[in-house]
Amino acid sequence: MISLADSLVSASSRPLAVRRRPDLVSKRQHYQGTSYWIVKEPIGLNYFRFQEEEFAIMNMVDGHTSLDQIKQRYEAQFPPSKITVEELARFVGNLFQSGLLMADVPGQGDQLKKRAEEKRRKQMVATVSNVLAIRFKGIDPERLLNWLNPKVGWLFSRPAVICGLSLMLTAVLLVTVQFDVFQSKLPTFQDFFAGKNWIYLGITLAVTKILHEFGHGLTCKRFGGECHEMGVMILVLTPCLYCNVSDSWMLPNKWHRAAIGAAGIYVEVVIASFCTFIWWFSESGTMLNQLSLSVMFVCSVSTILFNGNPLLRYDGYYILSDIMEIPNLRQKSTTILTRKLGKWCLGLEEPDDPFLPQRNQAMFALYSIAAVIYRWLVVIMILLFLYRVFEPIGLQVLGQVIAAASLYGLIVHPLWKLGKFFAVPGRFHQVKKARMFATLSVVAGLLAAAFLIPLPHSVYCPLEVQPQDAKQVYVEIPGTLLKPARPAGSQVHQGDVLAELSNLDLELEFVRLQGELETLDERIVSLQLERLQEDHFAADAANVLRETEKRHESVRQQLAQKQQDLDRLEIVAPVDGTVMPGPLVSGRPPVEGLLPTWSGTPLDEHNVGAYLQASDLLCQIGDPQKMEAVLVIDQSDRNFVKVHDRVEIKLSHLPRQMFESRIESIATAELEETPQRLSDKAGGELLTQVDRTTGREVPLSTSYQARALLPNNENMLRIGLRGKAKIHTAPQTIANRLWRFLSQTFSFEL
Repeated sequence: MISLADSLVSASSRPLAVRRRPDLVSKRQHYQGTSYWIVKEPIGLNYFRFQEEEFAIMNMVDGHTSLDQIKQRYEAQFPPSKITVEELARFVGNLFQSGLLMADVPGQGDQLKKRAEEKRRKQMVATVSNVLAIRFKGIDPERLLNWLNPKVGWLFSRPAVICGLSLMLTAVLLVTVQFDVFQSKLPTFQDFFAGKNWIYLGITLAVTKILHEFGHGLTCKRFGGECHEMGVMILVLTPCLYCNVSDSWMLPNKWHRAAIGAAGIYVEVVIASFCTFIWWFSESGTMLNQLSLSVMFVCSVSTILFNGNPLLRYDGYYILSDIMEIPNLRQKSTTILTRKLGKWCLGLEEPDDPFLPQRNQAMFALYSIAAVIYRWLVVIMILLFLYRVFEPIGLQVLGQVIAAASLYGLIVHPLWKLGKFFAVPGRFHQVKKARMFATLSVVAGLLAAAFLIPLPHSVYCPLEVQPQDAKQVYVEIPGTLLKPARPAGSQVHQGDVLAELSNLDLELEFVRLQGELETLDERIVSLQLERLQEDHFAADAANVLRETEKRHESVRQQLAQKQQDLDRLEIVAPVDGTVMPGPLVSGRPPVEGLLPTWSGTPLDEHNVGAYLQASDLLCQIGDPQKMEAVLVIDQSDRNFVKVHDRVEIKLSHLPRQMFESRIESIATAELEETPQRLSDKAGGELLTQVDRTTGREVPLSTSYQARALLPNNENMLRIGLRGKAKIHTAPQTIANRLWRFLSQTFSFEL
């Protein structure tokens, strides 16, 4: 049996036992001013790009022509180019391995079987290494798309695209102009990702991706392309469709190819824009409202993080590749990076490759690095997301299996390719030993530095300025402010009146109880006289007297309590000191039928006549020269912070002023209520939510309070000022920081 290799190494004058497949489809195209031929292999739907010379050689392989004859024809057709028989043999062998040639020698069934098995093995490895996006081939949708195109193809016409983009722009303007309203309408993170909404998210992802893929297919048909493969893709454990529009490579216009790549994004953007208006004007909490928000989330996240991002091999990547006219952009960028690293680190010579970009190679290398880093980040985010989904239902093991399979594609497969690179015979002898050992020394030094050298470490957290050891004075009995309170800065002594309130309901109740008490007094006197005048005081009358006396005592106690409440409407200073205002509060607009509320601080004169609720902070009494910063530290940073650590403080109203202090104390108990002005709902930096049990505003993550003293000798500080603290903690190595990041990300402590 004669193999293909035997036929190629035989006498160069013997006719080749292979010939070009007659079913190949080819079209001439131009890339960056150079003419190329695109060849389509219709059975496997594989596409190849050849230069004029390569395409001519492939056409010369007709089963009757020898290598010598091909060499002569080539050199006659493309002077002054020269080619050797060995180069021709290698090129013909590559064509055969790619399935573009067919052999007329016996035994080719075994060769085709081996090739099919190798292809299946590679597909299996690719599937295992990318379990987050598994494809299953399905149907040939050509007939379906041909039927749909006359009916809905107009959606991808120029007028329809202009209308769709206008709708998108209008939705963006609506959200941008009324961003505060947009934020207020959004549910909390916990509510949006609650169990009941997972069904909506799953349905949304499946439906939008199906429409996304039909967008690709219909646009491809509109520009004259074909689509012969549509199947099922399990995308992040959600079934949806995929549509193979590789036939767009046969289109000569690069903008048409880019439009086909962008069609799916266009469909999702239009759907998201339409759902933005539905969500905006529909009743919050309804099924339609939740579905619309799910569509907005899925379409926007998938477009920004995945489809529209050229760092991943999705729509954005192919759009960029088409516009730049560089097919296989990722592979070529990786090849450039690999060759540069081989040259710099191992001293390997860079072989000439006319198919690689010759200009701006540094940019392509940087693109390859950015793509690898971004892919790592996206995979880690998805794995963390899935782990959090599986954890509550006890399926963490499934999340760990998916993580292991994904990490195989990120770590094991690249290492295997690296080993394969060095396994090439003679490769190691090409390496310049001095360059290799220098590279290893640098790598070892960097690793040693990462594990052994501690670097300065800081913790950042929000803060609020408060008076040090001040006594807070709260309103105990609600009421209307009768006259201006003692102004801020006033010196007071214990017992001095700070403010006087009036509570009409309380006063009316006091008067009612007084009247009732007088009536009971008269009733008791009457019953007692009746008992003295009658010789036989009836038992029923005695019971009435006892009940009346009991009621009298109860009313007397209530009256005494009301008197105490009335006395507390006069708020007095509990200690000696200076009156200081509490944090500023924005007033609510007046509502007809309700008492006016106060704004600013209760000490402000314009609040005379305003209604103060119980537990409202009237003022604070202390020393205005002694302030402190109240820091809120996240639990992930709590263990780094120690008492006496140095703190640098910047306040929002004094951005150029730096205050220095040290940690005075750290709370051991969790923060149960967020300082109002630090909440993101009040413009602060601390993400908070409402505790449904207590109704208090609490941090999203467990936090602790710390205090640092702030002298106010120049009277620059005001109560309630917000700022940012930089706490200088013990130095940490890079390895420790990386391990901490991974521990927090994947919750290794679990």
